[in-house]
Amino acid sequence: MDRKLNKADKTLLLVLILFLAALVLHLQYKGSILAEALLFASEAALVGGAADWFAVTALFRKPLGFPYHTAILPRRRDAFIQASVTLVQKEFFSKRKIFRHLEKLHILPMLMGWLREPDTENRLVMQLVNYLRDFLINQEAGKHSAVLAAKAREALNTIEPEDFFALWGNWLQQTGKDKAFVRRLAQYWHKQASTEETRKALQQMLEAYEEEKTVDNPWAKLASFALQAVDLVNYGEAAELIQKQLLTILDELALDDSPVQKSLLELFYEKSAELNNEPEFHQLVHELKDSLLRDMPLEPALEQIFDNLRQHFLQDRAMDVDPLAEHMPALRSYLEDMVRMEYQKTLQLMEEDEALRKSVSSFLFDVIARSALHAQNLVGVIVKNVLSGLTDEQLNRLVYDKVEPDLLWIRMNGSIVGAGIGLVLFLLLQISV
Repeated sequence: MDRKLNKADKTLLLVLILFLAALVLHLQYKGSILAEALLFASEAALVGGAADWFAVTALFRKPLGFPYHTAILPRRRDAFIQASVTLVQKEFFSKRKIFRHLEKLHILPMLMGWLREPDTENRLVMQLVNYLRDFLINQEAGKHSAVLAAKAREALNTIEPEDFFALWGNWLQQTGKDKAFVRRLAQYWHKQASTEETRKALQQMLEAYEEEKTVDNPWAKLASFALQAVDLVNYGEAAELIQKQLLTILDELALDDSPVQKSLLELFYEKSAELNNEPEFHQLVHELKDSLLRDMPLEPALEQIFDNLRQHFLQDRAMDVDPLAEHMPALRSYLEDMVRMEYQKTLQLMEEDEALRKSVSSFLFDVIARSALHAQNLVGVIVKNVLSGLTDEQLNRLVYDKVEPDLLWIRMNGSIVGAGIGLVLFLLLQISV
């Protein structure tokens, strides 16, 4: 197979040289038993080595162009490939060997040790959270919107308006939201009241009030005209004073725990409690609640919200951005904590429950064994495709490389055994003469 001389080629060449030397000695020393023995042994060694060279070479190609029953491997390549496939499937991947090797493996302890590793836990938890996120994103908005809307109406229907207002008032007081609301409201009205338009509106109100009081009383109208003429009554200055006083009240109202703010909040809670005890108010709020629950478009609103969220999340994911981590970090953190806790509980349950551990171990063994058995056909297809894709020369080289030392020794043994047999035959002939 190799164009370079190997040790078998060198042995055969050495035998040829010995044969030629023995032939020369035989011709020069006719009648010499030693020269004849050497010629007889070297001739037999040369024949044996040449015959084994021919036999080994005939396995892979046509030696010296001899066409009959040579190049056996290329001519029988289909049978060789099929035999190789059968060997791999039936011997290397036999059911008996697969089960024997699997029984030696402690599959469940290996799996549990791998699952307990921090890197594995973090990677699997993150993957599970991503699966959960994608599952939520791909849900149908219409069906789930109807379910959530029905749940929301059911929950709202159980809430009594009076209890809700009481809880709402307590929440406002405990969180300080009532003060914040009053402060913001005072700041807003302060901005509105400080404008020139507000001063003019106050002046117009005073003038309109004066006109209303004097429209049917000529003497009062005359007195008002006289007072304005001598500048004792100036509605512009009065409006400015009212505006300043109003701004001062709003400034004090915007200060937390100021007397004005406390008085306003106390009055608000007092009147709210009185209003909450009125039967007419009860009837009104119940009718309002029933009307809102009946007419409130929860389904389309929720469906639109889910559709918008889904589209936005899909756009983020297309840009390799985690939508939950980007927009809902608290929800993402909650999901991670929840999945991690359940993950650890599952591992702990696996370690403590013997029956569960046996069931899981049996399941894993069955799955792996079945997968390995099904792999027989796949391995056979792979081996067949690989070997079929080789040229004759590549196939020869593949086989020859695996058994080259043995083939070389076969050729060398041909010369060695031939020399021994030749020497034995020579001795037998000498004895028989």
